[in-house]
Amino acid sequence: MKFPNLTCLIATVLLASSAAAADAPKPNILLILADDLGFSDLGCYGGDIETPNLDSLAENGLRFTQFYNTARCWPTRGALMTGYYAQQIRRDDLPGIPSGGNGIRPDWAELLPERLREVGYRSYHTGKWHIDGMPLENGFDHSYYIKDQGRYFNPKVLYRDDVKLPPVEKDSGFYATTSLADYVVEVLKEHQRDHADAPFFEYLAFAAPHFPLHALPEDIAIYREKYREGWESIRAKRWRRQQQMGLLAGAGVSEMSRTERDLGPPYNFPDALEILGPGEVNLPVPWDKLTDEQKHFQSDKMAIHAAMIHRMDIEIGRVFEQIKAMGEWDNTIVMFLSDNGASAEMMVRDDGHDPSASLGSAATYLCLGPGWSTSSNTPFRRHKTWTHEGGISTPFVVSWPKGIPARGELRNNPGHVIDVVPTLLELAGAKPLAEAPPAPGKSLVPVFENDGAVDHESLWWFHDGHKAIRMGDWKAVAPEGEPWELYDLSVDRDESTDLAPSRPEKLAELVSAWDAKFAEFKDLASRDLPEAALKKEAAKASRPQKMMTAKEMALKPHRTQVLMNAETFELNGRPAFLMKPKQNAAGKPWVFYGPTLPKYPDQNESWMHQQFLDAGIAVAGIDVGEAYGSPLVFPHFEALYAEMVKRSYSKTPVLLGRSRGGLWVSSWALAHPDRVAGIAGIYPVFDYTTYPGLKRAAPVYGVSEDELEARQDELNPIRCAAKLADAKVPVCIIHGIDDTVVPLAANSAKLEEIYRAHGSADLIELIRVEGQGHNLWPGFFHSEALVDFVVEHAK
Repeated sequence: MKFPNLTCLIATVLLASSAAAADAPKPNILLILADDLGFSDLGCYGGDIETPNLDSLAENGLRFTQFYNTARCWPTRGALMTGYYAQQIRRDDLPGIPSGGNGIRPDWAELLPERLREVGYRSYHTGKWHIDGMPLENGFDHSYYIKDQGRYFNPKVLYRDDVKLPPVEKDSGFYATTSLADYVVEVLKEHQRDHADAPFFEYLAFAAPHFPLHALPEDIAIYREKYREGWESIRAKRWRRQQQMGLLAGAGVSEMSRTERDLGPPYNFPDALEILGPGEVNLPVPWDKLTDEQKHFQSDKMAIHAAMIHRMDIEIGRVFEQIKAMGEWDNTIVMFLSDNGASAEMMVRDDGHDPSASLGSAATYLCLGPGWSTSSNTPFRRHKTWTHEGGISTPFVVSWPKGIPARGELRNNPGHVIDVVPTLLELAGAKPLAEAPPAPGKSLVPVFENDGAVDHESLWWFHDGHKAIRMGDWKAVAPEGEPWELYDLSVDRDESTDLAPSRPEKLAELVSAWDAKFAEFKDLASRDLPEAALKKEAAKASRPQKMMTAKEMALKPHRTQVLMNAETFELNGRPAFLMKPKQNAAGKPWVFYGPTLPKYPDQNESWMHQQFLDAGIAVAGIDVGEAYGSPLVFPHFEALYAEMVKRSYSKTPVLLGRSRGGLWVSSWALAHPDRVAGIAGIYPVFDYTTYPGLKRAAPVYGVSEDELEARQDELNPIRCAAKLADAKVPVCIIHGIDDTVVPLAANSAKLEEIYRAHGSADLIELIRVEGQGHNLWPGFFHSEALVDFVVEHAK
């Protein structure tokens, strides 16, 4: 038998395969963008809102667990439609560049429809726009654009195919979310009738659930009683569901972020609370601290937010059904995401707020606020506008029955809205504009397969003065006007343990990379601008900035330390304080206090500190974050010590540690016993295995849990405490017998035992308090014996 030539056979097969690929229909694309939707608002992301259509999308496709936006609506939309960071295309603020919400994109920054048109696509826009220019002039074939986002029931400014429409009459039965789905169904029917041979791109941009909270009464009724239990309870339940579904097991989240009780809305609108009445609050205060009126008002607000998402899902289902009716579902790529995290904003705009009207109706104007925004962004920290994870993390669901075989799988790869355009261009067989600069976005197509990956050298953020950069699993983030923070997202995506004090070299690496990107983006954004425009913008930037009002300052998280006659300053980039006596005692004695944190020292310690000041003894501290005694933060302690000595204060202070402050002072005393006049403590921690535990302490020590456990003889203060006894360092401690947070036996009593074993029993006084645990019992802070000890030894 003769066999055909093998080379010819292979060539024939390859040609046939290529021809088949060329003949295969291009996928349709449905890109759905929600507005101000929190990470946990969907059922498939742990939420309690009924979203069966989006949940079904997740069940038959992929959910991404580490997908990011830009923290705000218009920058996200510019990035989503171009594949560039918003700053590169002048769609978010860059100092000295005409940019931001009114910025005009460079000519090379074409929107996705322009690129898809070249490979035969018809493109349709529906809903919110928030990009410069108008939809049809940017490549869309049809558009239904509702510009007026403040009126869901009667918008006044809306366009069809870039032609302005009459305002919608009040009480006409119109509801924006439903109207958008009506239009999509209409335009897809037209597409099937007149352009069935062409693939379609539908960009459906809902305003929901962005404020004002406007929803249909029948939808509100479904959720009316659901949120009466309060925001802490709802948040805890969402977190449990996320854990049960394994949503974040591979995404560096093992616990919820701590609620920031003093963090309010990002902007100040002083009249809003007065207009909205006594039911409104602008902080995520504990639910049990609210009045009954406030609880009722707040739970109603969340019910409306839920109703808006519920209705959006219903209308999305109608769009899905239309695509299925066209026989195009299997070959349609569906992507769903949000433009930023849930919003803590609070304001009253447009038609105002009528307190007598039914909440959620056209006559009302409500915002979600920080209490419920914290729940909506479960488990992450902060809200829209901030570049912490709560502001920039979005659900991202992708389905394509014909092209993505995965069903109900998770993807933990980091991604960003800049990746959507290159992904869709690849799948559509389209190319970027030849003369455009290289785009930072990466195609996610490899991630659609189990073993695929996308390698972002970095992901970068800058909005409203808030900065962030992610490189691998490391993230540096700096809120506007505040120091850089550093987090290891592989274990701490809830951003609870700031490693900036203990890993300065890693922080410097990330900050340097952020600065380099900032300079690069500024250069690109300015290349095609005339010199006159740049000079004009530079002149604006050089003008003195308006100082924030007291009310605006109150909206920012702030230090609530209780300090007396104090000077605050920075050392090594860390906040520090010095409480100065009116008259220094001889030798200028001082107390080295820990833990210095945004809330410590607090009011409970004021009496004690006043006694020190009255005795001529200063009190000083430096904030090293939750460092738990790690030697990696000693350079900051050294900086404070050197500063005090430079100011002629004593070279041997008394160290005073409250609770976890015990780890601070004991670890530094072990490194410098010759610099210590004595150690005082209020239920202090000396054993890091008892508090905070190995898991929480390990990151700030820069080692694994196993290594931290194995190296206790070197690193755990209680294991090294014999050195203090041998150095004859005097100690005075007050500690509750019933303390379960910092157990007496393993900490203060253990230290006492070590001192006795080393012949120094006369140097340690342990005041055991019966019937008290780890609490704010006044006797802990009004101990004459403790004060006398500090005064005697400091002098």
